[in-house]
Amino acid sequence: MARSRVTALVCAAGLAAAHPALAADDVDGDALRLADTATAAPVTPSNWRGTFEAAVANYTAANQTAPVTLNDNARVSNTLSYDGTAGNWRTIISNRLDAGWRAGTSQYNAVDTLKQAYVSWQADPNAIVDVGRVNLREGVASGFNPTDFFKASALRSVVSIDPESLRENRLGSVMARGQLLWNGGSMTALVSPRLNTHPSDATFDPDLGATNARTRFMLSGSQRLFGNLSPQWLLYGGEGIAPQLGVNVTTLIDDATVGFLEYAIGRGSGVADLAQATSSWNSKLATGVTHTFANKLSLTLEYDYDGASASVTAWRALQDDTSRYWRYRNAASIAQELMTRRSLFVYASMPDVFVQHLALTAMARYNLDDHSYFTWLEARYHWPRTDFALQWQSNHGSARSVYGAQAQSEIVQAIATFFF
Repeated sequence: MARSRVTALVCAAGLAAAHPALAADDVDGDALRLADTATAAPVTPSNWRGTFEAAVANYTAANQTAPVTLNDNARVSNTLSYDGTAGNWRTIISNRLDAGWRAGTSQYNAVDTLKQAYVSWQADPNAIVDVGRVNLREGVASGFNPTDFFKASALRSVVSIDPESLRENRLGSVMARGQLLWNGGSMTALVSPRLNTHPSDATFDPDLGATNARTRFMLSGSQRLFGNLSPQWLLYGGEGIAPQLGVNVTTLIDDATVGFLEYAIGRGSGVADLAQATSSWNSKLATGVTHTFANKLSLTLEYDYDGASASVTAWRALQDDTSRYWRYRNAASIAQELMTRRSLFVYASMPDVFVQHLALTAMARYNLDDHSYFTWLEARYHWPRTDFALQWQSNHGSARSVYGAQAQSEIVQAIATFFF
């Protein structure tokens, strides 16, 4: 589960979900029916939320051997979060602990992920200042987020390649952030200082060397132009980082279809250097549509392009150089970038399938450069305070293709989650 696992699982995903706000599980108790003459006492929601999760998995090894740690056959996880206010002040803390065991080896590992820990001051109704560790998530696409600049090196533990899980269960970056809001628009400015230059695999280390290895800044703003069109513009840069310009746009095509576009451009990166990108300027793009059908099926079709990743020619050259090949895969995985430039992503979800409370989710990515692909399916049943899920992942491709090089060709996992 430590950083060595990121290479195997994030490569298979090549993705990060596209929701900017912190996701949380809604836990509703059964309604208490009272007599007509009774007066219901107001219920104050708790500032604390948590989960306990237990999982068992079976892995089918691929034909080739990849230099990565095999996954855990049993795992327990705990999340705990606090969100409370006092006057104009708000405190947000969110933490996750994962512990796993490997069958047949008696190996045990544990890793703690401090996702968020910051205070927020609302100076007036239209001005907010945040200081501390913030999991900043930008982007409107589902499978790949070019404008999610703070995703690099943020994963300590990967328990699912679902995009929302990858974006939610990662380290935040220590920063000071100010936001101004007005009717139809907003402006945000932040600085994230260099605090430590050495990443750590120690269980309870805050790992500031991963998220705050150099000073960075970002400016972003949005303004409604007409109708519901409010593009967001971003400027990102910092210590040893050439300025990167990004834009996020969504538009309502009809009552059931949303179109989205996410684009970033800037000078090369470490991943681009390893990929031997031919241009110092690199563009990244994620665009597609999400359509919701009458039966509540939501389907996303997305095209992704990463100009900083290996071209077809560079990818073939890397496959012939074992040392550089695995170094490149590791760098791209930690940065959460695509392995090669072009791919297609599909994501589908549907609640209440066959019976009430049973949800099905499916996703797949097809690499247009080496024709490898993965598929992922999940069936999840919801009770008021418990979820039970079955997940199946399958990787396909030639020996050193993006998905054919995974250490496991198939993964089956059963998960029970308890909310409190």
